[in-house]
Amino acid sequence: MEQVKITITIKSPTLIANTSTAGVLTSTRGAIDGRVLRGIFASQFIKSHNLGKEAHKNQEFMELFYGDVRFVSAYKDTPKGTSIPVPLSLQKNKNADDFDPDVVVDSYFAKREYKTEKEQNLLGFKGMKGFATFEGNNCYPVEVETAIKLHMSRSSKMERIKGRSIDGKIFNYEYLEPNQVFVGSIVASKSILEDFVRQFPKRIECQIGRSRKTEYGQCILEIGDVESIDFNVSPIKTANGDAIYLRLQTPLLIGNQSIKSIIESAVKVEIDEDVYVNSVCASYQEEQTFNNIWGLRSSSEPAASAGSTIELIKKTGWSDKDISHLRNLLYSGIGHRVQEGYGQIRIWNPAKFKLEKISKVSTTEINELHVDSQALVRNILEKQVIAEARLRAANDVEKELQIYGQNRHFATILLDEMGSNRMSGYSKLKDSINRIIDEEKIIYKTLRNIYIKQQYTSENKGFMNLMEYIESFDEAILLNKCIEPLSHVSNDSSFISALIKASRIDKKELSLKIAYEYWIYFFRHVRKLNR
Repeated sequence: MEQVKITITIKSPTLIANTSTAGVLTSTRGAIDGRVLRGIFASQFIKSHNLGKEAHKNQEFMELFYGDVRFVSAYKDTPKGTSIPVPLSLQKNKNADDFDPDVVVDSYFAKREYKTEKEQNLLGFKGMKGFATFEGNNCYPVEVETAIKLHMSRSSKMERIKGRSIDGKIFNYEYLEPNQVFVGSIVASKSILEDFVRQFPKRIECQIGRSRKTEYGQCILEIGDVESIDFNVSPIKTANGDAIYLRLQTPLLIGNQSIKSIIESAVKVEIDEDVYVNSVCASYQEEQTFNNIWGLRSSSEPAASAGSTIELIKKTGWSDKDISHLRNLLYSGIGHRVQEGYGQIRIWNPAKFKLEKISKVSTTEINELHVDSQALVRNILEKQVIAEARLRAANDVEKELQIYGQNRHFATILLDEMGSNRMSGYSKLKDSINRIIDEEKIIYKTLRNIYIKQQYTSENKGFMNLMEYIESFDEAILLNKCIEPLSHVSNDSSFISALIKASRIDKKELSLKIAYEYWIYFFRHVRKLNR
């Protein structure tokens, strides 16, 4: 058995719908299922071979998508490697005094290595969920970034014309945030994989998931090279025999049977009658799919969840031949609908781990960014510093502004003077202040009684009249102040500097934009003052 890695980069919000969802919320899965990968390639094959709705009559199509090829779910990729569903036998310390606070212990490891009943039962520990990646004795939890967006239902033709729901119906989509990378695989024999890879371009632009014909689901899929599968396993001697520990990489469809009976029946046929399942740590879920051609949902099927772990015992010991058979069985899949990636199982090594966070990217790694990455970084940084400028404006009005008198109308006048152009708005404000000073208009009498503590001038001390403050206001100082919180988040000021340089941000242009945003929000908050 060989494999080909499949890398999927999400370019727009993407919703891989969960089976169980609330009435007005459709939640997303944290991974891209094997059936989704299979659908991408099947659609490409049908389109390139012009098969239409007669694909099932094509022998090559049936061999590739209903034969010996396995499409394995894609999980989020990180600097520490591709994540996996957290094995359900893992427990993290909650309030156990005898253990380090950041320790993670596998329950199989605890029963084998610890002496006291309290330690073996991991009292004071709780289970882990989600995804993680492992490196040596370190466990790195992986957060899949999601968000929720409100939509208005527009099902009928009239509702679509009007652009709103007549009955006021709404629904929410939880989706995977863009710019995350997921890595899955396709497993088969070397000859089949080489033939499969030749059928497709190395890079495919595609739409996946719910509402993919609208704003959701735009992805870029990249096909790797055919490579061998690393399968390192060392059976562990226990009181019952030699143990090998397994974890479900993908859900296992079980129907009305137990996970124990399904796995035992498979390994007894492939390996030996003296192999049996000694214990299982598992959770269960319902699996349901939607058939686009028929426009119908399939019936729900019970499944053991990805991350479930199994202790497999062989009384007479594991030979090299047994290990080889086990390898082929695990990567071929157990149960049914294995072509869609269900029933993929991998080796698990129970151990004691230390809980760690995935470290930030080192600044030495940022030399150049791709053009698309430059634009993305510029947009993200601009949003962050503008948000910080707005917060500072609100805070300055609340805490640093002294107004002698009740007139707030000046704020409306100055807002109107600034206009809506972010690049020229601040310069228009300064020109307006100069005219007010020169002509001593009525507004001048109001503004001369308003003072503010200097925050963004070269002197940066004491109180100053608002008109003088606007004239001497230094937008570059404001920009640097707004960048500071980003440095605190990354714990490395040089990282942000390197990022700004690599993304080729025009700091002069950005400073004018945030100066505009600062004063717009400053005057808006002045109008809301109650004191």
